[in-house]
Amino acid sequence: MTEPSGESTEATDGIPFRLRDMELVVKFGDIHPIFNRIDDLRKQWKFMILLAVNDWNRANYLMLGFGICAFLLGAISADIVSGGDSYATGMEGLTGVGSFSFFQILLSAVAWVVFLYFVWVEFPVMRVHSITMMLIWNGMVFANVFFHQNNPTWPTGIALSDMMFGTLIMLVVIFFTYFFWKAVSDTRDLHVQVHHVHEDVRIMERDMYEHSLGGWGSMLFVWFSTTFLSAWSGVNFVATRNNEAYFTLIVHVLSGIIVVPLILMIIWYPQRMLGTTTKISTSAALTAEIEMSQGELKITTEAKCPECNAPVTINMAMDGQVSVPCPEPGCEARNGVIGTICAGCNKEFPSRFNCQSCNTNIPYVDTIPDSEAW
Repeated sequence: MTEPSGESTEATDGIPFRLRDMELVVKFGDIHPIFNRIDDLRKQWKFMILLAVNDWNRANYLMLGFGICAFLLGAISADIVSGGDSYATGMEGLTGVGSFSFFQILLSAVAWVVFLYFVWVEFPVMRVHSITMMLIWNGMVFANVFFHQNNPTWPTGIALSDMMFGTLIMLVVIFFTYFFWKAVSDTRDLHVQVHHVHEDVRIMERDMYEHSLGGWGSMLFVWFSTTFLSAWSGVNFVATRNNEAYFTLIVHVLSGIIVVPLILMIIWYPQRMLGTTTKISTSAALTAEIEMSQGELKITTEAKCPECNAPVTINMAMDGQVSVPCPEPGCEARNGVIGTICAGCNKEFPSRFNCQSCNTNIPYVDTIPDSEAW
C-alpha cells in the first residue's frame, strides 16, 4: 500500500487526506471484478488506519495500553493456568484464589476503570455505545459459560437442549450490535444530508462515498467475531481443565489483545467522521424525538465566544439552518433563522454576534466549536 496521492489531498474539513486518495499496490479486482468490493473495503481500512495514526494522541495510546494491560492481567494468572478448583464457588472460590492472583484481579479492575474513564472523556459522542460494546463482550463470555455448562468441549458433542440460555444471550448481543451499527449508519446519512447537500448529484455521491461505513462495518464484524473467539477459547480452556494443551489459552490471549484496539477504532471513527456535537441515534429514534418536540428539534452546539468563552445562544435545526435571538431588546419573539425578519419587531435576525463580555464582533457560525467532522 502506498501513501495518499497528492493530487486531491486538500486539508479541508480537518482531515489531511481523503478516502478517494487511497491507492492499493495489489488489487484483487485485477484478478476478477467480483473482488472489487474487497479492494474498496481495503481502501477504507487503510484510510481509517492512516487517519488514526495521524490523529491519535498520547491519551489514545494510553487508553490502548491500559485496555490491553487490563485484559492480560485478568486473562493470565496461576489459578487460571492451573485450572483452579471446580468445586469451589462463590465466596469460597474467591477466598481460595492465591494472593498474587488476587492482586492481579485488583490491578485488572483498576486498569479497566482507567480505560473506561479515558473512553468516557475522549469519546463523548460514543459514551453509551462504548459501554454497550463492553456489555456485548461480557455477554459473549456469559453465553459461552452457559454453552459449556453441561458440555465442557462445546461445540463438539453439541446438544440443542443445553444451548437455550446461551442462545438467548447471543440473540440479545446480536440485537445490540445491530442497533449500534444502525444508529451510526442513520446518523451518517443525516450528517451528509445536512452538511453536504448539493444540487449536483455527482458531488452528493462523492461526499457519500467519503463518508462510507463499509470498512467500519466490516471492522465491527471482525471485532464481533474476534470477541466471540476470545470468549469461547477462554471459557473452553477453563471448562476442559486441559492444563497441558495451552492452545485455547493462547488463542484467548491473542484474540483479546486484538479486541481492545478494535474497540477503540470502532468508537473513535464515527466521532471523527460526524463530529463531537452530533448525536448518534437511529432514524426511528430521531423521528420519535422530532415528533415529541413538535418538529422543532435542535442540534446542541454549545456555542461560546472564542475570545472569552462566554456562552452564546444559538440553535441549529436538523436541516442545518442556524437560529439566533432577536437583536431588539425586549422583543419576546422566539429565535429566528439568520437573515429572516422577526415577526415581533420586523428586524432582521443578525448574522454576526456581538459579545457583551469582551465586545468581540464575529459571525455567529464562528461561535460553534470545531467538531472535527468532515
